[in-house]
Amino acid sequence: MLKTLRSRLLLSHLLIIVITVGVIGTALLVMLRARPVSAQEVIERLADALSEAEERFDLDSIAPTGPTRAQEIIYNRTAIRAFVRGLRIRYVLVRDGIVGYDSLRSFQPGAVVSLDSTPFEHRAVPGQETPANMANYRQGNFMNPDGTEWRFVATAPATTGWRLLTATPAPRLLSFEELLNYYADDLFIPLAQAAVIGLLFSVALSVLIARSVTRPLQAVAQKAVLVAQGKLDQPVAVEGPLEAQAVSIAFNQMIQEVAATQRAQREFLANVTHDLRTPLTSIQGFSQAIIDGVASNPKNAQRAAQIIYQESGRLNRMVEELLDLARIEAGRWNMTRHTVQLAEVLAAVGERLSPKAAEKGITLTVQTPILPVIAGDGDRLVQVFTNLTDNALKHTPQGGSVTLRATFDNGRGGKQGVIAQVIDTGIGIAPDHLPRLFDRFYQVDKSRKSGGREGVGLGLTIAKQIVEAHGGTIWVESEEGKGSVFTVWLPTPTPDMSTILRVRGAGNRG
Repeated sequence: MLKTLRSRLLLSHLLIIVITVGVIGTALLVMLRARPVSAQEVIERLADALSEAEERFDLDSIAPTGPTRAQEIIYNRTAIRAFVRGLRIRYVLVRDGIVGYDSLRSFQPGAVVSLDSTPFEHRAVPGQETPANMANYRQGNFMNPDGTEWRFVATAPATTGWRLLTATPAPRLLSFEELLNYYADDLFIPLAQAAVIGLLFSVALSVLIARSVTRPLQAVAQKAVLVAQGKLDQPVAVEGPLEAQAVSIAFNQMIQEVAATQRAQREFLANVTHDLRTPLTSIQGFSQAIIDGVASNPKNAQRAAQIIYQESGRLNRMVEELLDLARIEAGRWNMTRHTVQLAEVLAAVGERLSPKAAEKGITLTVQTPILPVIAGDGDRLVQVFTNLTDNALKHTPQGGSVTLRATFDNGRGGKQGVIAQVIDTGIGIAPDHLPRLFDRFYQVDKSRKSGGREGVGLGLTIAKQIVEAHGGTIWVESEEGKGSVFTVWLPTPTPDMSTILRVRGAGNRG
């Protein structure tokens, strides 16, 4: 029963209600017990009980010597009824200060009791008339034989001289049992009735609340089944509480991401198939030409061997990119940390790619002032900036320029670091491609692929992973027809990290 969220919500609401009612009842008992019962309230209760009992006690029929045995039985039954109703009331018959009957049997018939009394003052209740017989009532105190003080209300003397008294102990701190008996009719029974009504109303309200909370979640669960079956065009309606809406929004975003990933994977497989087939076809064709003797001429044979070598290198780079991505996703990609001069990294990248830039008629410039060292893997950082610079050279036309520039950043996000930029005057990137440029499997449209390409388009994804592994960030700004700026921010070491790196460096030199 308690396996569903709806049943658990319903049960939790019920428990809260029951516990709340219990706490209120207990607190009420404690507060009532902490104060004595009002004297006027006691007198009023005694007067009500006396008015009710006066009809059963026929005082005019009682002999001057006292009630008969039959009459005492009637009086005892009246006392028992009062006790059953929770009224701690005592009935006493008195004539000229002599006791004729005591329901508590503290006074024996013939005992003398001193009654200190005054006229009864009835507290008027709006809308209710004061009983006529109460006008002659008396109220006061008397001492019990055991020394306790009792409050009483007495009738006017009958023709026989007998007075009927209803008495109760003087107000004091009552026990919990006495409180329950005393307030049962006037307080606790109405409170229990109100609690039952409130509980029923709360159950109905809890059912509605539980349904409103669980309905959006059930809708998400049903759509998840459809998504598992490959139906990715099943968004969930955003409704219900804010938390349920957040789940629905996240679910819809997940569907969009899964659909986009699947599309990217399909495009990736198609691209990989095409990219691998191209160098393999060249290698196979020129190898066959050598075997068949078509390239028997030394010049032709050298040209065929050169093409085979170039296409093999191209194929090797593709495979390396795929392997790097596989290692990153599998969590088996290792990176060593040591002190790195970013200026030296950029200078090395510029020197390595300067022949390619000269071949394409592009001006390649490296601008690196004196910079603080960073903690990282120099080989991986060379891989990052080689990829960014190589891409810039590919998409910059003849006569353009590519610049590698680095500056010190004093306080990006509260941290010091170094900013390195690769700036080109190439064809630029369309705005709709910029947000997903670093996503795995994502490739820009054909306009960025003119003039041939190498690799399978994973270079930027891998570069982003390497930069983030160094605690840095990478982003791009671009405008079509004017060029692009790829920016890498890398943090400088903290004092503790600098000490560790110096120690490691000393150990390596030894």
